[in-house]
Amino acid sequence: MNRINPVYFILIVLWSVLVHDLSGSTPNVLQSSAKNSINVDVNVLNVYTWVDFIDPEIFLDFEKEFHVKVHIDFYDDEELMFSTIQSESGRYDVIFPSDSLTDVMLKSGLLSKLNMRRIPNIRYLRDKFRVITKRKWMGYSIPIDWGVTGIAYNTNYVKESVDSWDIFWKTKYKGKMALLNNSYDVMTVGQKRLGYSLSPANPTDIIESLKVLKALKPLLQEEGFMPYSKIMERLKSEELWIAQCYNGDAALVNEENDAIKFVVPREGTGFWLDNIAVPVGAKHKRLAENFINFMLRPEISAQHTNFCYFANCNKKAGLFVQKEILSNPYVYIIKKEIDKLELYEILNPDVQKKFNECWAELQKD
Repeated sequence: MNRINPVYFILIVLWSVLVHDLSGSTPNVLQSSAKNSINVDVNVLNVYTWVDFIDPEIFLDFEKEFHVKVHIDFYDDEELMFSTIQSESGRYDVIFPSDSLTDVMLKSGLLSKLNMRRIPNIRYLRDKFRVITKRKWMGYSIPIDWGVTGIAYNTNYVKESVDSWDIFWKTKYKGKMALLNNSYDVMTVGQKRLGYSLSPANPTDIIESLKVLKALKPLLQEEGFMPYSKIMERLKSEELWIAQCYNGDAALVNEENDAIKFVVPREGTGFWLDNIAVPVGAKHKRLAENFINFMLRPEISAQHTNFCYFANCNKKAGLFVQKEILSNPYVYIIKKEIDKLELYEILNPDVQKKFNECWAELQKD
């Protein structure tokens, strides 16, 4: 999920041009979209990742150490990533699905089982994340960072105390609010406002959540549901006063504008994990597993956190994470707030079907 430093971007482009000049080959280091043909070169790792999520220096360091090239495409919408992986088997070697999408991709047969002998650095995962990994994903995916979805708001315009999802239903903020363009995140708002679990056993809970969200939608800014990157931009420009936001994104925006605050709603919210996985049909599975092992090194895990502002899952990385990030309550959520979090679980088929139907209906209105 999350941001790219323009200086790094320029460095990568210049480095790519230099490689091209020296080798006479077409550079495949950085791409902005998923429109290019599959790269089957045995010395190229094809990566599909969130916009502004992984520090570009990490890819450069991997290239140097393993004497390969990394080709990168970006997405800011998981549904786009899912449909791409579903329709174009073999295009990518490494992807970064959220925990909820990992569940769906695993059930859909889209993930390749990892050879853990090639990923010894999994030993650095904190115990609670190893337990979750073993219980839910059985060797098909590994978490690299975690966070929460809460409320970012601008205290220059929102003078009242904000501690509840109820703020989104206040008409005085009409046109100045937005929710994330993600089915699980949006449905979380409705479910938690009604006091429901994020993993309901009854489809009726989903239907009731849809009703309250349909009432909310006219109060949102025109697009309503926005990619996280656009939410960050509009919080910075103050076009948005209140927005559903990932905690790390809120921490970054807060650094630029101290008036932007972040809160975990009292009703609770989703506790999510960003995972790393290998899609079925990957052309360079062994190289992908080398990259996963590389990402799990404590110093690389810390570098990831220092770039994206999401807490890592690595028990040794704290030695390398910047002190101001380790102490930032928006990044490393305090225990009192953690108690309000709920991990997304795999839904029963009838509930998942109704969930998908309600999300489609909500998008149409």
